[in-house]
Amino acid sequence: MRLICTLLLVSLLSATLVAEETKKETTATLYGFIRNDFYLDTYKGLNAFNDLFYLYPNYIGVDANGDDINRQTSANFLSVVTRFGLNITGPQIFGAKTTGCLEADFAGKPEIYLFRLRKAYMVFNWEKTTLLVGQTWHPFGGGDVFPTVPSLNTGNPFRPFNRSPLVRMDYRTGAWTTSLTGAYQQQYLSYGPLGASSCYKRDAVIPEMVLGVDYGKQGFNFGANIDYNTIKPRVTTNGANGKIYNADQILSSLSYMVYGRYQRKKLMMLFQGFLGQNLTHLTLNSGYGVSAYDPSTGKEQYTNYNGLYTMFNLSYGEKWRPGILLGYAKNLGTSKPLYKFTVSGAESPTVWGMSTNIQSDYRISPFLSYSVSKYLLSLAYELTAAAYGTGKINFEDGLYGSTHATVNHGVRMVMTYYF
Repeated sequence: MRLICTLLLVSLLSATLVAEETKKETTATLYGFIRNDFYLDTYKGLNAFNDLFYLYPNYIGVDANGDDINRQTSANFLSVVTRFGLNITGPQIFGAKTTGCLEADFAGKPEIYLFRLRKAYMVFNWEKTTLLVGQTWHPFGGGDVFPTVPSLNTGNPFRPFNRSPLVRMDYRTGAWTTSLTGAYQQQYLSYGPLGASSCYKRDAVIPEMVLGVDYGKQGFNFGANIDYNTIKPRVTTNGANGKIYNADQILSSLSYMVYGRYQRKKLMMLFQGFLGQNLTHLTLNSGYGVSAYDPSTGKEQYTNYNGLYTMFNLSYGEKWRPGILLGYAKNLGTSKPLYKFTVSGAESPTVWGMSTNIQSDYRISPFLSYSVSKYLLSLAYELTAAAYGTGKINFEDGLYGSTHATVNHGVRMVMTYYF
């Protein structure tokens, strides 16, 4: 018994010493900023955080006089983007240097503004290989493809905006980095019969896969990514006989992205362009529709909407930094014809997504920032226009023969204090 007690005591002391040693090897550094945003818009938009994250004008129709119902001026002042985080450096594990990041802000829900998780990930860094596990920026929208603009939308919807729980492996050889990412969904979601939800991704089981390559040297980066994603819109269907059937139809989507960035001294230039399918989880006007339907069982087949998205960002300076962002997106329609359902005697498609009736949209946004010490003051003008399809839809490609133009003139003033 004494021997057992002695062994237990030694084990406890050893565990305590290891814990104390690990504690000494772990450090956490606080970072963040206090941010205040003022905005003014002349056309109500599809947005988040009470119009603070403005995407594009949201056309809902005209009144009795033929005037756009949403052509209304609005303004607000908010501090919910205020953010803080911890950069963590830990001990070596499995021969790798370990780091971590935990980041949050107060933009979790409009009107209430709940505390919201932004990032939570750990990194294992070996000589040529890096493994990241946790929630951070999607490979299409983070890192070297982040524009320098004051607006919270950071160029969206002409570039992706998404943070996801993921596992990413990078392998470095000289100036080249090859990466493979598997991601699921948390806040930025696919659309379907139940609205925006992560259930379509969960029920598809397979994670979204992204393969990428990047070259970086002397301030210049260029890269390319290919994305394969699957969702399962339904798990059951209702047949004409009143019976329920299991649904097994999966929708697969492919997307391709290229980018180039040059940053040296005071100059920064960035271009990003991609061709994608069903990209609502990247906060882009996209989606999919029903291409075939079996009335006896209610089972469906699906087709993607295809889209082209481009963005260019240029800025120059240090204390005073003027710049501009240009964006353009084009709806290329569906890969297959849409199925013609009959609703109240009229033919109608079944489509899910985010503003799939936008035929094209663009943005011109000059901006100016002034920085001193840990203080940054920014002013931006955003002209964002969208052409909405009107009249009858073309079932062959999901597009429209005529359009209605909408334009928003937006002003953004941002004051940020960093710590």
